[in-house]
Amino acid sequence: MAWLECLGASREVGRSAFLLQTDRQILLDYGVKIFDPSGTPKFPSENIRPDVMLLSHAHLDHSGFVPALYKHSKIKWFATPPTEEICEVLWLDSMKIMERTLPYHLNHFKKATRNFHSILYNKPFHVGETGVLFTDAGHISGAAIITIEYREKRICYTGDFKIEETELHKGAKTVSDVDVLIIESTYADRDHPPRRELERQLLAEIDETVDNGGTVLMPAFSLGRTQEIISVIRKYDRSVPVFVDGMGKELSRIYLKYPGYLKNAKSFRKALESVTLISSIQDRRRATSIPGVIISSAGMMSGGPVLEYLFNVNKESKIIFTGYSVEGTNGWRLLNEGHIVKDGQELTVDLPVEYLDFSAHAGRKDLLKFIKDANPEKVVLIHGDHPEIFAEELSREFGYDAIAPLLGERIEL
Repeated sequence: MAWLECLGASREVGRSAFLLQTDRQILLDYGVKIFDPSGTPKFPSENIRPDVMLLSHAHLDHSGFVPALYKHSKIKWFATPPTEEICEVLWLDSMKIMERTLPYHLNHFKKATRNFHSILYNKPFHVGETGVLFTDAGHISGAAIITIEYREKRICYTGDFKIEETELHKGAKTVSDVDVLIIESTYADRDHPPRRELERQLLAEIDETVDNGGTVLMPAFSLGRTQEIISVIRKYDRSVPVFVDGMGKELSRIYLKYPGYLKNAKSFRKALESVTLISSIQDRRRATSIPGVIISSAGMMSGGPVLEYLFNVNKESKIIFTGYSVEGTNGWRLLNEGHIVKDGQELTVDLPVEYLDFSAHAGRKDLLKFIKDANPEKVVLIHGDHPEIFAEELSREFGYDAIAPLLGERIEL
């Protein structure tokens, strides 16, 4: 009897972790919830002993707890090559930032890297009697939709995915003839604006601000969003000065190292070579002294160089967010209340603030398309704040056996 146990990302976004029983116990992702209302990170259960782990992608809410597995085991874990290399960067950074709260250390990290096994898209492999296939999820470099076949069951775990094409990625292909679909529901309640419309709006905002002598400061996620925004700007404007700061610099180099995971690696290389990667105090001073664009982590302004730029750009400048900010973060405060908190002090920011929805997740329309094409017997909705609402809608209006499991719930498949 196959079953699925939900260790995280159940009626929440964060700490994705699911234990799948076939002829082996297979762990699907093992992430952390960094931004929690309690103010401390949340982790999935450590009371597990899987036989193997399959990692969909490198974002910390999916990968951030993987080293903790190696406190007690030496299991193999499988992911694409860029996912593994990006994980190394993110895990090391997390250990520096969250040293007191992460329950693993450098020796566990090293043990994890030694037990990695590389998997390519569209190359099936087996774990015991269980067949596994990774396909492009269209989310970030190396992200995978994982399809599992065991006896007569075909199970699809989407991880995070995006069907709509972006500058960097072609977009995910849907999967057919699925018995059980385990699908993210982050944006089950709404669609995203068309990408081309967002791109034109961003460039118009940049042109207006730079023409007025200001700087466009863009807090951006280091992984995925920084690289996408560089590509979008250079698609339309080769001349505006663009400065990139934070961990996005190192991750951009990893993107270039694996050109087969990009839609147009040559175009991205050209775009990256045309921007200034900040490497000194002098670079930062120059970035704020001339009209242009600064792309810097952290995307939610929870830390990083972006906070230094915030009070050093001139009054003609503008702040543009292109990603979601969790409630309680500085990004959320700035968008909703006009201030941030730094070193315990509330600081007012007297600059216009915009939000453009450059999400790397599927919106409602594409979630419905994926479900329809998969035509599953059972839909398991995960990675969403209120997936039970979507589950009830799928059952009532479309006739699916749809559930939104609770944390710790075990589902027979």
